[in-house]
Amino acid sequence: MTFNCCADGGFQRVLEAGARPQVLMAGIEAHVCVYQTARALAAAGYEVEVVADAVSSRNPEHKALALAKLQQPGVGWTCVEMALFELLQTAEAPAFKAILEIVK
Repeated sequence: MTFNCCADGGFQRVLEAGARPQVLMAGIEAHVCVYQTARALAAAGYEVEVVADAVSSRNPEHKALALAKLQQPGVGWTCVEMALFELLQTAEAPAFKAILEIVK
């Protein structure tokens, strides 16, 4: 029920159990839920990147405003294809050919 996922105890437990310092975010209502959650994660010390082509808002101007404001607390932007290849790191990765088919 909260706009900021970090305010939900269940989310926090799963996040902490993963023991990862980075968070890659996608979602809807970039100017509400994605924005508030990304800011809270950055404030908690996580390295956060929002996948710009995997977030939306009903009004494109609201999405643009959210992405712009997220740069202030150090939240980065990426795109789906960039994130996928960053995660793969090499064309020798077992999933490379499957990912390549998705992005073509």
